[in-house]
Amino acid sequence: MINAKLNAIKPISTLAIYLALVVWVSLCLIALWAVVNLNLRDAERSFTEHGEEYVDKLNRSMVSSETVLKGFSALFAAIGNTNPEKVSVYVKSVIETNDQIFALEIIQKVGKKQLQDFIVSKRLGGNPSFTVKSFSFGDNRGWAPPQDKLFYYPVIYMESLSSGSQEILGLDVSSSPFLESAVTQAITLRRPVASHPFRLIQGNVAYVVFCPIKSEENMIVDMIIDTTKLQRPSDNLMRDGFSATVYHRDFSAQDTKGHLFSVSGSTRSAIETTIFPLFQHQKSLSTMGEPFSILMTRQAGWTDLSLKLIGLIALLSFVSSAILYIYLRSLQRGRLEHINHQNLLWKLANQDGLTGIPNRMLMIDRLEQAIAASDRNGQYGAVIFLDIDNFKSLNDTKGHDAGDLLLIEFAKRIKDCIRDVDTVARLGGDEFIVILSELGSELAESNAAATQVADKIRSVVEQPCRLQLFDYQVAVSIGITLFKGSEKTINQLLKAADDAMYQQKAMHHH
Repeated sequence: MINAKLNAIKPISTLAIYLALVVWVSLCLIALWAVVNLNLRDAERSFTEHGEEYVDKLNRSMVSSETVLKGFSALFAAIGNTNPEKVSVYVKSVIETNDQIFALEIIQKVGKKQLQDFIVSKRLGGNPSFTVKSFSFGDNRGWAPPQDKLFYYPVIYMESLSSGSQEILGLDVSSSPFLESAVTQAITLRRPVASHPFRLIQGNVAYVVFCPIKSEENMIVDMIIDTTKLQRPSDNLMRDGFSATVYHRDFSAQDTKGHLFSVSGSTRSAIETTIFPLFQHQKSLSTMGEPFSILMTRQAGWTDLSLKLIGLIALLSFVSSAILYIYLRSLQRGRLEHINHQNLLWKLANQDGLTGIPNRMLMIDRLEQAIAASDRNGQYGAVIFLDIDNFKSLNDTKGHDAGDLLLIEFAKRIKDCIRDVDTVARLGGDEFIVILSELGSELAESNAAATQVADKIRSVVEQPCRLQLFDYQVAVSIGITLFKGSEKTINQLLKAADDAMYQQKAMHHH
């Protein structure tokens, strides 16, 4: 078929272009996401590494304090009672070199019955104003007389760089419940035990570590650690969105009562908090039976992204998407132009230039189809040959424009008389052919049907028509030949119709 070649090239649909763009943009977004993901993984790794480094330093300083306390306990057990001055020299040098140690103290356990004798002996021993007293570490902070209880744990020795610390002497440590629980645990477990954090009489947050003295049943050494002096995170940790909280394990990380300290870098914006992950790192600190934990968090944000690289990828994605779009669009235009060009060539090859109806070439193709169809369905078809009488004289008298207008009108009128399945074609000059198909399977009825169509065409085309400024009426000669299947060749059919038409023309002339 003549039409078959045309459908080989399909235009690219706009939907296909957009689909291709969506796929490409998705790939670009995946690449962007991969880069962002890598950046965030790097940020998390760096946070974990620096965090571990910091925990290490904090652990070392806490363990060194614990070592000092154990040393103090051993020294006191060896020479404390016989040579207190030597103990003092050691303690002073230790406090001067470890600035997180606020004070070192010795506590004595005294039963209720021995309390008065104990106070008297202390006053006689060179501290005339010595008394046992309690201190409230709650909201209404202050000194108070001792409570009535079975045992007291007064401070009998203290060394500190802080002025006014001598007033601590005589403080009954067990007057405060959280200190009492730590001191009794240390005695029971025979190892160092750290208390909950609290505010010193001087105001800083601190905690106390109690350590029993091996040889002395009723003596305990303790060390007060000032948490403001504990090692803080380094600058490369203290970046945007970082926070670290060191807290006692008896409390939750969020409960400020349990905090030794809490530090944080600059906060992130609400957008960053919403779209970026929060990294967390939690560990126990390896000192005194691990009573303390550290929780470090870091809110990731824009600063963790390599914005230049992401910007470059985004730019490349945008540019490449634009190029792809322009390319596909031009391809689409090219294809449409090609199809239009093909259609034009097809029209030139298959249509009559003047009237727009099929020409001889397409007529032969259509006749082949009609013969093949008749072969299949066993019905008759017909070829009608039409010729305008005296067309030459119209051309000669009124000019070619008038002749052209007549041919255009003539073709239009025939087309209006036939069905869509039938074909009208111009052979050239003033000769036209009509192909009718599916007229019926009986010869007589088919002949009648074809004659009916021919008569209808004659009556329509022989009505006057207006050409430019004058009316003109034509007469036509018509020849009909029927066919069924491929009994006759195309040439035989056309010749038979032509002959029939000439017979009629000859009759007109007579």
